[in-house]
Amino acid sequence: MRRTMRWFSVLVVVVTVAASPALGADDALVEAGRRIYAEGTLPGGEPLVATRPEGLRLEGRFAACGTCHRPSGMGSIEGLTEQAILVPPLAGPVLFAPARYANSFLDDSHHYIPNETWRRAMTRPGYDEASLDVALRDGINTAGIPLEAPMPLYDLDPDSLAALSAYLRELGSEPDPGNEADVLHVATIVTPDVDPADAAATLGVLRVWAGSAYSAGKPWRLQEWRLSGPAESWLQQLETLYEEQPIFAVLSGIGRAQWAPVQDFCEIRRVPCVLPSVDAVPAAGGHYSVHYSAGVLLEARILARHLESKSLSPGRIVHLYSSPSGRLAVEEFERRWQGSDPESLAVPYHVTVPTAAIRNLKPDDTLVLWLDEDEIRQLVVHAPETLASDVYISALLATPEDVELPAAWHGVTKFVTLFDDLGLQGEIARLRLERWLEQKGLNASANRRLQADAYAAAYLFNAAIAEMKREEVRRPAVPLTRAHLLEELEERLSKYDDGNQFIDTESHVAWYGRMSLGPGQRIAVRGGSIVRYESPDSNRLVRVGERIVP
Repeated sequence: MRRTMRWFSVLVVVVTVAASPALGADDALVEAGRRIYAEGTLPGGEPLVATRPEGLRLEGRFAACGTCHRPSGMGSIEGLTEQAILVPPLAGPVLFAPARYANSFLDDSHHYIPNETWRRAMTRPGYDEASLDVALRDGINTAGIPLEAPMPLYDLDPDSLAALSAYLRELGSEPDPGNEADVLHVATIVTPDVDPADAAATLGVLRVWAGSAYSAGKPWRLQEWRLSGPAESWLQQLETLYEEQPIFAVLSGIGRAQWAPVQDFCEIRRVPCVLPSVDAVPAAGGHYSVHYSAGVLLEARILARHLESKSLSPGRIVHLYSSPSGRLAVEEFERRWQGSDPESLAVPYHVTVPTAAIRNLKPDDTLVLWLDEDEIRQLVVHAPETLASDVYISALLATPEDVELPAAWHGVTKFVTLFDDLGLQGEIARLRLERWLEQKGLNASANRRLQADAYAAAYLFNAAIAEMKREEVRRPAVPLTRAHLLEELEERLSKYDDGNQFIDTESHVAWYGRMSLGPGQRIAVRGGSIVRYESPDSNRLVRVGERIVP
């Protein structure tokens, strides 16, 4: 299936954001067409109705064109090569132009497609409004060939047909902001609550990528947007920066517990936000923000599920936290915790008085540390012999490789981790990153997890853009657009199978055990593991039990 998707991507280049018609057409007519295409709502407010070949009746959003042909209008291919279902592109520069397809990449005047039936069906004259009506009503294309299932039939009134036709003509006709003739503008965002060293780790990787990437057929120009002041002011800061220089996408970036203003900006401006490193994803999801995971919120859910499955002693679950990110994790744990016993207790941790946080611990307590590496280092100085029966540490806030623990802690400490690829593929990913960082002369002492996040975001963004530009001579002259970027990212981030095996080894650049992103999904990692030290005198981590998907 994935190989056929790549073949199909050769057919057309990216198309425009469905909700952003270009100027030059009647705005009301185009908007009415957008609602038909994207929402399945007719101009009068009635639901769009369609009938599948087997007689199934579809209404509203289920009948909307964009459900299958995608918001970009690019279409897709579903299934294996031999049994795949073709959903052809509807973008205006493709739909309303003649199309010719060949069985070989060697014919530069044709577009390659790997199936004789599809080649015959898609080699056709261009559509106009009258022939589009015939295709929708009777299921016959401009070459007189029947359209294949699961394409349904529609009976649109003249006003609805005119609106849909107007919208399709605008779809894919203009480049999105930030995509200029000689440069692709991308931005990365740093919030003021981020440690300067962590910001430097992320920015160093992105600067190298931007300095050499040419995947769009033109260089990237990286805008570094550093926010300041309270979170309430960030949205206006981003709007001002965007007005000064529109961008095509937000690439990576770094924040902690407060990322909602950035996500709001991306939704308002319809700018893809590609895989930032954040501690906690905002509760209100968005269409334009693609995240690795929910961060510490997912860790809290995993821990709650793990502890519910354990036979715990009568002691308490004592959470130590110091930052807003840690507090969010504790609150999420308490929402998810289903057990009445033991008691769950949250204790703020202050580095200046670390003994206060552990003074009242009892031997049968379970201790959970939502702290960073330095705070843990200071804590264990005051408690070399931990009193807790079990200790759990957030691997997102405190990278296991950087946590220093006395030998007495090794036997009772576990990490809650989303970075649970402990096998050969994970080791390959780490070695690849180390080699790349060394070749580029980047700081070897920087936060490796953040460098890995930035590297993977840039790699996947670059791969998506490259796929959109591949074999451009054989494609209609339509511009790169944000909608198709999101769809290509969905494709790139869906290459892990259910057996935790990475299908495309060359793209295995992230430190996560599994990533999966289907159409419309925006969080790639939905599970993680509890890991422990292999032995009290070893730093090697091994998984405790099965992977947990709460």
